[in-house]
Amino acid sequence: MRGALLRKSRAVLAGSLMALGVVGLSAAPASAWSGGNVWVNFGSWNCPAGGSVVGVYWAVDAYSSGPAGGDWGDNVIYPRVRVGAGAYNTLSYQTMCKKWGWYTYRGVVSQRTLTPYKSGLSYTY
Repeated sequence: MRGALLRKSRAVLAGSLMALGVVGLSAAPASAWSGGNVWVNFGSWNCPAGGSVVGVYWAVDAYSSGPAGGDWGDNVIYPRVRVGAGAYNTLSYQTMCKKWGWYTYRGVVSQRTLTPYKSGLSYTY
């Protein structure tokens, strides 16, 4: 009797493990993102008093951020972002604008959602 009970236990255990394996193989991961970078260009419409964008303060959630002193010299940034399936990023930024060749002022503070499917994509805001 003890041997029969042991054989039944093993059979039930083996069946359970096989069923668990099938369920595990069919389950898709909830999110499969990886790290990458994208180009973000800021147009002059981000300067409400006129002029052009010459610097940007930015951060992507708590995932990445620009230099503490801002990214200066042009209107383009190349932030590190989450890329791929399930990739969801919130880009927070403030532009720095230059007008009349010498006058620099803080421009628009805003947020945008980025959902890139691959690294190297370009966005314009």
